[in-house]
Amino acid sequence: MDVEYLAIEPRELVLERRHLADASRPAEKLTDEFDALIADMEADGAEAHQDRAHALLDECESLPDPRADEPDELEAIRAARPSGPRRLDVTDDERTDRIAGAWVGRLAGCLLGKPVETWTRTEIRRFLDATDQALDGYLRANVSGSNGFDLDETGGWIDRVDGTVRDDDVDFTVAALETLRRAGPDFTSEDLAWTWLTQLPAGKLHTAERVAYRNLLDGIDPPESATRRNPYRELIGAQIRGDCYGYVAPGNPELAAALAYRDARVSHVRNGIYGAMWVAATLAAVPAVETLRSALEIGLTEIPADSRFADAVTTVLSWRDDEVDFATAIDRIHDGWDDGDYYEGYHVLPNAQVVAAVLAWPGSDLDFGTAISRAVGAGFDTDCNGATVGSAVGLHVGRDALPDAWVDPLGDRARTALADQPCPSIEWLTAETVTLVDQVV
Repeated sequence: MDVEYLAIEPRELVLERRHLADASRPAEKLTDEFDALIADMEADGAEAHQDRAHALLDECESLPDPRADEPDELEAIRAARPSGPRRLDVTDDERTDRIAGAWVGRLAGCLLGKPVETWTRTEIRRFLDATDQALDGYLRANVSGSNGFDLDETGGWIDRVDGTVRDDDVDFTVAALETLRRAGPDFTSEDLAWTWLTQLPAGKLHTAERVAYRNLLDGIDPPESATRRNPYRELIGAQIRGDCYGYVAPGNPELAAALAYRDARVSHVRNGIYGAMWVAATLAAVPAVETLRSALEIGLTEIPADSRFADAVTTVLSWRDDEVDFATAIDRIHDGWDDGDYYEGYHVLPNAQVVAAVLAWPGSDLDFGTAISRAVGAGFDTDCNGATVGSAVGLHVGRDALPDAWVDPLGDRARTALADQPCPSIEWLTAETVTLVDQVV
């Protein structure tokens, strides 16, 4: 039986060490203990050393934490953010079309990136060259040149699926919608956690969400559910969950960020939380501004100005100001992060940089295909970044402006792992989201 859901494995210990180092937490005294435990797990199997793993992770959690510039509490986050508009004027004229575009865009970007999820940029390029394909349409598996590649039987390959595929990038967006429908705009982190426990099967969750789910089952409530034995706490998971909060709060980035915060703190801390808040605030700003670059900058005003997250995204935007071309910008992200390394490939920071680069550079703001193709071709977390970029561009241009070639293959439904919403129609998702806007703002 695969015990990944239940057990601490060597990979978690490796990730924990890197998190501690990045947060400047003094873990030097634990070096020998980490080394010995990882070696013993690799020799004997992880299950034989779970008590030691639990004790070590608990000790890590108790280490001094010097980064006061990266708070976890909402009021402290707000105190550390730069000045911002907080509220923006938005008309209702295009609301339904924009929200439909956001849902369709998210589904399309996810579907494009799904087949090559976990692949590096180099591997994606090698596959495209071998099969004479480009990221100007959904990817096919049953083509000349695909032999020799390990292709999932479904995995989002357009010639192996009928419409959309189930993916956590869609699951969590619908889970947010369901929480808002059930508990209203004043929902709590506990309300969101209850949606997970009642709607999502445990085996469909990964990384930080999987650990948080396990903690919730053990009776550990948020925000402790995010910190207990969770080496994934600053990876990308919360960032992929922020979109719906931006949809329902057009023109109100401060509120969108607060809603995303309540969601993110179930499973993440610090930069993991900021990623969700940034995406939500950015999307809330989209209907009120002319360019996606402007929306990105407004999103940054809802997170701590001196955080590593803000620095990572601001750095990318500075390249745009220096008129660096898009390909060079992506190369620079790869110079700083290795998308073949699990920790770096799924960390929130490089993935946020990819999203920022795609949305800030010319060509992406109005050309949907260019945007999602750039997001997926950049490597890192391809389906997550494709979905976030597709969501933003779809919200920006509206459903009617999305090309049929990207929309028609999706069919009219989303597939999810949620017990009560396994196959909601795109029309229903749009209508329910539009209804919530008046309740939220």
